[in-house]
Amino acid sequence: MKKKFFVSMLAAFVFLVGTSWQCFAAEPVYKLKMQSWRVASEKAMKYYKDMCEKHIPAMTGGRVQIKMYWGGDLAKVSEMLNATKTGIIDIGLASSYYYSGVIPAAAVEYGLPYGFRMPSEVHNFFYGDKLPGTFGGWRAIDILQKEYEKYGVHLLVSGYDCWPNTVMFRTPVKTIDDIKGKKVRVSGLMMNWFQKLGGQGVTIPGEDTYNAIQTGAIDGASWGASMGMWSMRFHEVAKYYLNPSVIPVGSANVIVNKKVWDSMPKDIQAILENAFMKAGVEFTNHQNWTGEQWGLQKMREAKVQVNELKGADYDKALAAALEIWDEVAKRDEASAKLVAMQKDYMKQMGYLK
Repeated sequence: MKKKFFVSMLAAFVFLVGTSWQCFAAEPVYKLKMQSWRVASEKAMKYYKDMCEKHIPAMTGGRVQIKMYWGGDLAKVSEMLNATKTGIIDIGLASSYYYSGVIPAAAVEYGLPYGFRMPSEVHNFFYGDKLPGTFGGWRAIDILQKEYEKYGVHLLVSGYDCWPNTVMFRTPVKTIDDIKGKKVRVSGLMMNWFQKLGGQGVTIPGEDTYNAIQTGAIDGASWGASMGMWSMRFHEVAKYYLNPSVIPVGSANVIVNKKVWDSMPKDIQAILENAFMKAGVEFTNHQNWTGEQWGLQKMREAKVQVNELKGADYDKALAAALEIWDEVAKRDEASAKLVAMQKDYMKQMGYLK
């Protein structure tokens, strides 16, 4: 009797193990291609590369394997939204201002001139819940995800990979009037801001910017802020740094091909969301934010003069920025909602009257 019982139990165990193994073996393995708009020389990209090629495979038991590619490897950076939609790449990491021609609300997502001051504020505006007796609950991410879905991609993460956008000049710029006539390499809504103040924003590839400043083809440039511009060696040809940042917090996002995203089980979706949030926070805190103080110190050591718009000059700069906010709000319904929400946020924080 005991022998029969043992044989029956053994058979049941073998059946269960075999069934479990078949279920596990049947789970798909997602081998994905991810392209960043950055290049490998940016040291803090280590956080994304390690997350994609080491940590995510470990967290998913090997069910997700991501190969990292750099700007231009598989698709032009300016075409990454369409490349993700069509499946040329599965995951894209880039600044959302590249997508604003197709998704107008992406301009607000990237950052408004004289907008949020700190990455933590962007996080709260995008993701924060309403806490009883305090502030929160804007949940801008909900609006943005719907806009991206219209184009056939899933907005996985936004507002975690952040940096300030400041400008350096060849000649002294200390007041608003000094901006007039200046031709500056900038991006996003910074172009609109310079235009309103009598300057001219131009688009120049990053690799050509140093020579353009050196030869006088342009009067200044932005490449993030102090750390980014130090890495580009702008301090050698532009000795005047202007604060405050025109866009205090610009940010990147992570988008995923919609068909690939919808095919994934919920646990993998949750792992990917949290994994890319962590990579963005690490990049921000090591390079793009705390690194700014390091970069600014390096600028001063290189005899760069740091100037700041104050008083009436600051008021004029802010007024020009708010005009742009209102213009952006007219682009579509989603942009109008996001701008109204951000104004509400800024008023609650005391930045706007």
